[in-house]
Amino acid sequence: MTGESTSRRGVGYYCELVLTLLVILSIIYTARFLYVEGYVPQPYLYGSQAAQYDYEETAFFAHNPGAYTNWLTVYPPLSFIFLRVFSIKQCYMAYGDISASRECDWLGAAALWGFFFVNILIAFLVFNKIDKRTAWMRTIATALGLPCLYAMERGNLIIPTFTVFMLGHGRILRSAWMRWLFVGLAINFKPYLILTIIGHFFRRRWRWLEGCAIVSLLIYLVTYVMYGDGNPIQLLSNIALFTTTDAQGLFERSIYSSSYVPVMQLIHSNFPLMHFVGSRLIEYLEFGVPLAVNIGKVGIALCLGLAMLRPYAVPISRLAAIAVSWVLISSDPSGYAVMFLFFLVFMEPWRRPLIIFSLVLCYISCLSYDIMAFTITHQLIHSYLTNREVGYDMGVSVGILLRPAMIILITYALILASLVDLFRAFPRPGLAADGALDHDWVAPAA
Repeated sequence: MTGESTSRRGVGYYCELVLTLLVILSIIYTARFLYVEGYVPQPYLYGSQAAQYDYEETAFFAHNPGAYTNWLTVYPPLSFIFLRVFSIKQCYMAYGDISASRECDWLGAAALWGFFFVNILIAFLVFNKIDKRTAWMRTIATALGLPCLYAMERGNLIIPTFTVFMLGHGRILRSAWMRWLFVGLAINFKPYLILTIIGHFFRRRWRWLEGCAIVSLLIYLVTYVMYGDGNPIQLLSNIALFTTTDAQGLFERSIYSSSYVPVMQLIHSNFPLMHFVGSRLIEYLEFGVPLAVNIGKVGIALCLGLAMLRPYAVPISRLAAIAVSWVLISSDPSGYAVMFLFFLVFMEPWRRPLIIFSLVLCYISCLSYDIMAFTITHQLIHSYLTNREVGYDMGVSVGILLRPAMIILITYALILASLVDLFRAFPRPGLAADGALDHDWVAPAA
């Protein structure tokens, strides 16, 4: 992948260059919009009124009781232990306006920015090891694209999660134990990332599967003892309760989501969506979305099942991408969660139509841009980023329907590309024994 692919510049190189320039232009557009209008546009939420709120709210419960009983959080204890270290306790010791802590907790803001810039470096090191020509392009899309910028604006813990995720799933660490540690940390930050190690099961990499599982469990037990709350029953109960029937909340979730889940819930709520988009589109969504998602689920299950019969036919990074796609298309971990999928897809070389198609969609999904189709409300808000009162437009945008569709299409492309690899491997069973089709770098024994 680093031989011939780095020696010459083909059409793929210039295609990625154009797509990267579009990502950069979208960032400039957002920055200019913020400067002129005083707030960040959709798909950014609340126009920066609640910037960094995810971090401050979680940090509050890191220093005060009630995270699992009052707040009903789905975060494992690691998140709160992390925030006890990377926040100032005195800023959260009294009930009141949690957002006021933004003016007090300089350590939290510094930590977020620190991990954000570290992510840029790690992403470059990972992609540079794969293909030196396109490393800077894929780094910009991965670490500076919409998912990461949105997560940064929200102040979500997915930023440090992405740090440990790349260290665990990238190919820059040679120690298996170190990679297990970072994979375990990522899972304890975002439990749905446990699906990214399922590829080791289907690839019959039992040592890797056991190592990741044991380290993840040890991290959970240690942080549970340190925090003193967050047992498995509480986590499972809160996950089951993690939903809303409030029409406003559903609409806000749908503005930037990885799936159609909030849109479908919004259709069946009392929100007058039909008034803005018409009945025909809603009918199409009610029929097409469940069908498309179920086809994707069947494809994922089929692909992973066949991968166990031919363990070396599909790269482990692609199996991880396919597995995490299940969560992205069937639930609502929010739009920023797609950064994990995009990182894994960007580890693929620019060759073969299906992989190229998925790469192009990843670049497009990283554009920090949206088109407003219908304005629903115009409000006067206080923009935290510019510290002034601004007129904020919120409405139905093209991205609400387009972005989840692109995630489904990326999933389809990865499934089909993997099925092609698997079926090609079936007539030649000897390849599974000697590992001739194993494109993945394997860490040496610890």
